Amino acid sequence: MKTTLQSTIWVLLATIALVACQNTHQDNTNEETSEQSIAGRYGDTIWNVTDAYDPASFNFLLGERDSLDAILDGEITSVCQAKGCWMKMDVEGMDMLVRFRDYGYFAPMNSAGHKATVKGTFYVDSVSVNQLKEYARDAEKTEEEIDAITEHEMRYSFMADGIVIE
Repeated sequence: MKTTLQSTIWVLLATIALVACQNTHQDNTNEETSEQSIAGRYGDTIWNVTDAYDPASFNFLLGERDSLDAILDGEITSVCQAKGCWMKMDVEGMDMLVRFRDYGYFAPMNSAGHKATVKGTFYVDSVSVNQLKEYARDAEKTEEEIDAITEHEMRYSFMADGIVIE
């Protein structure tokens, strides 16, 4: 009898713990989508946001190189709506695609319009038609908009080690 009672108590405690964990997870999901939870540090953020480069100096700093380790800040203009695996930023009028190194973290999908500082590698990239169409799908573009993509693009890109969103 004592063993049956102990087993029943353990099953009851395990069920309560499982339900509590599920409720906590749901609460965190709601928290993540709130405006207050967007601000924060994502990825490797052991650096000072005040060390951001002036984009006007890029041509001088880049020189003959094909990439430049940099810290940049700007406004997030859009984010991948599939899972936050990329974002676009306006950096002093320069439209820049930001991806996250090794997919080690993602940006909040509702962070467009927020100021961000990114640290990583800046480079100019040729983006294939297939990749452009994938980005368009992730951004929830219409089929007409996706079908209109017929040529590759040269674009400013950034492989971020970390981002700070205000």
